[in-house]
Amino acid sequence: MIMAPPAPASSKTLSLEARVHQARHRARRILWVESAWLAVQTPLALVGGYALSGLLRVPQSLPDTLHAFLLAGVGGGALALAARNLSRVTPPELHRIDRRLEEKSGLRHRPLSGLDDLPADGEETAFWQTHMDRLRQSIGPLRSGWPALAWTPSRLAGWTGFAACLALALFVAGQKAPSRLEAAFLPGVDDSDVPLPQIEAWVDLPAYAPGAPVFLSSNTAPPRIPQDATLTVHVTGARSGPHVLGVETADVTVRRLDAGSWSFTTRLLHTGRVSIRSRGRTVGEWQFDIEPDLPPEIAWASAPHKTEDGTTLALPYRAAQAHGIARIWAKIILPSRTDLPALNVPIPLKGTPIKPQGVFETDLTESLWAGEKVAITLHATSRGGKESVSKIETLTLPAREFHDPTARALISLRHRFGLGQETPPEVADELRALAGTLPQDAKGSMLALLYAAAQLDDPDADQARNNTLGLCWAVALYLDDLAGSDAETAQANLDIRAAQKAVQDQIAHMRALGDAGHTEAEQEKLAERMKRLREALDQRMQALMQRSMQLGTVMPDIGETPDGDSDPVSRLMRRLQSEAANGQSDEALRRLDELSKMTERMRSATPQDLAQIAQQMQARARAQAQRAALHDLVRRETTLLDHVQSRLGIGQRAAKEAEQNQASVPGQDVSTMPTAELLRQLGMSPPPDMDSSATSPNGSNTAPLTPEQIAIQHEQRRDDHAVQRALQMVARVLNEDIKSLTDKKMDGLTKADKDMKTARQYLAEAKDSPAEQAIRQVLKDLAETGQQMKEAQKGKNHGGRPLALLPTMGTGQPSQGGGKKGGEARDQGDDDTQDDGSDKSDRDPLGRKMGKGHSGADTDGTVPDADSRERAREIERELRRRDADRTRPQSELDYLDRLLKSY
Repeated sequence: MIMAPPAPASSKTLSLEARVHQARHRARRILWVESAWLAVQTPLALVGGYALSGLLRVPQSLPDTLHAFLLAGVGGGALALAARNLSRVTPPELHRIDRRLEEKSGLRHRPLSGLDDLPADGEETAFWQTHMDRLRQSIGPLRSGWPALAWTPSRLAGWTGFAACLALALFVAGQKAPSRLEAAFLPGVDDSDVPLPQIEAWVDLPAYAPGAPVFLSSNTAPPRIPQDATLTVHVTGARSGPHVLGVETADVTVRRLDAGSWSFTTRLLHTGRVSIRSRGRTVGEWQFDIEPDLPPEIAWASAPHKTEDGTTLALPYRAAQAHGIARIWAKIILPSRTDLPALNVPIPLKGTPIKPQGVFETDLTESLWAGEKVAITLHATSRGGKESVSKIETLTLPAREFHDPTARALISLRHRFGLGQETPPEVADELRALAGTLPQDAKGSMLALLYAAAQLDDPDADQARNNTLGLCWAVALYLDDLAGSDAETAQANLDIRAAQKAVQDQIAHMRALGDAGHTEAEQEKLAERMKRLREALDQRMQALMQRSMQLGTVMPDIGETPDGDSDPVSRLMRRLQSEAANGQSDEALRRLDELSKMTERMRSATPQDLAQIAQQMQARARAQAQRAALHDLVRRETTLLDHVQSRLGIGQRAAKEAEQNQASVPGQDVSTMPTAELLRQLGMSPPPDMDSSATSPNGSNTAPLTPEQIAIQHEQRRDDHAVQRALQMVARVLNEDIKSLTDKKMDGLTKADKDMKTARQYLAEAKDSPAEQAIRQVLKDLAETGQQMKEAQKGKNHGGRPLALLPTMGTGQPSQGGGKKGGEARDQGDDDTQDDGSDKSDRDPLGRKMGKGHSGADTDGTVPDADSRERAREIERELRRRDADRTRPQSELDYLDRLLKSY
């Protein structure tokens, strides 16, 4: 048959041809899959066998290296077999594709093969065209069907057996099947059957927020952590190295401790989640909430200003930082001379407070900028090293007013020379001229000025400028003091300033040396300079005494100071020396500033000031005598209470205790509790015989009193009545005396007077039990009076800190003897008595000082709150009172003696 070229096709023919083309393409792929199935059965069987071994934990039980080699061998072998078998698969022929389509589509007479037929003669007649149209119309939707996978009997049996083994392995593995398959196909990953490594994790708080390490657990979320804390994780029992997720890898320090242990250290800078993964599993995970270390807040509490004396600069400051302020200082610059270095004035702080505020007063009259308009800013540094600056304030620095003309000229020359307005030769000429104007009796000042001029003329002289400035200031002060007082006073003030400057320089030197400044040699130098300062102060006091005697001022008798042979200056100097020697330079500077204020008051002190201090000390001694009188009242009332209790029968008291014990409620009076119950309140187990020694409420153990005993008790009641009357009169006199001193009457003494009257009445009626309660109420009133006296005397000149702190006159070295009374005892209590004037209410019944916040975290014990502490004190006092009562059972007394002996 002759093939003719195809006729032009219509759009309908093109549509049929496109459908046929797509169907043949699908059938070709399906036929290829059916042929490839036979080629990949062997590789699939190899991979399936490996998966089955993975479900049985065979590959993952091998070392990671062998595991990786085995997986590579199985995977590579499967891929090689599949590639070889698939390369041998031939593409399906066209007639196979058409037969597939015709069979799956249900076409008869093979119409797809007739689509390409042409008439034999090459002419398409109408009959041929009709034939082709029928042929095309007979082709409906073409389907290729799904791949028909061929199974040979042997392979069908093999795959059936494999499926059964796989199902059994999946059943045995259960929920662990996914993890086992993952571990089998990923070397270095453990499945869930392997125990997780042990992990220990904790957070070390940064240096600016000290505290105990925070130990982490998987059950509880960690608390809020300060920024820059250090996270440490120890992983033990891991087969390979774990890794940390959630932080920068470069910030993690990894150390291998041994064959199965690793240590990770990283810093926590941002809020987020940190996890530890080992061999594909998470062994630890924590969500950290990081508290940022913000810069401190520093601001002026009010504008800086001059104080009333006109020479002191007041710097009101206010700062805050969550973890404490390490340092505050004022930076002073001279706007007209920005080339000059700034003047930094440190503001001493006590510790590292969180919200420090106050007014720091400093004397800058010695500065070259005194009298100039300056700009001041406050700077604060937190414990974490963050720094903040306040806004700028401008003012004119206070300047000292000099009355002597030569002193004023020296200060003016010093000011000009310090600011660079005059050259050294010009200053030297002026110094010689000023030295010539001095009187003949001021030879020391004249020589000092000539020496300064000679240094300025010598080009090789070291520190000539600084020495000249210092000598000008010292000579000016001496001349001004000499103009207002005698030579002895001026010389004493000069020695005080020189000794104080030497102490300040030594502290600065020790601070600059750091740890090397704590050597014994440096401490000896500081002690020597402190001794010179003390000698200068004593010389000033002697000059002051001579001046007062010359003026004929009547000096009241000061007597012995309330602190024995110690005084405020001596205590302050000892503490300053101790803090400087221990490296507490900030505290030492604060003490030095206090000492400077004291010495300044001493330099300007007059005989009238001494008289005022003497009156203040007399008032303090009077207040101390009042407290002693109140203490004596309490002691004598306690004696009366012991007498009343001794008259109460043993059976009556025991019956009363048992009755109160049956109806006891929290907070009941400790005086009505049995001794066994008191011991239980203290957390102690009383001996068994103490419980059994209690007398029954029926009073069966009460023994009748003999006539002699009745007579003795009657005589004792009469004496107690007289004593109570005398104590009542003493209380009234004491109340009037306190009123004359503090302008206040004590309500506690007023109530005690009424209760004493009630006690007298019961004693007169021989009613010991009501008298006992009345005397107890008197003791409570007296205790209330003691607290009222402390509050009334706090801050007063007679009970608080004196207006001026001067050392004891004429003692020479009052602090050197320093026995237990005035030396050590005062040193130990200096903080408490001067800082807050507290009544030591922050101590437990045994006298131990209790802390608040972190300060009490050094011990394992837990300090009770205020109510619990007061309750414990009451119980302890009651136990001591019962131990003093010899009418109690001997077994109870023996036990109380042993219990209280250690206290």
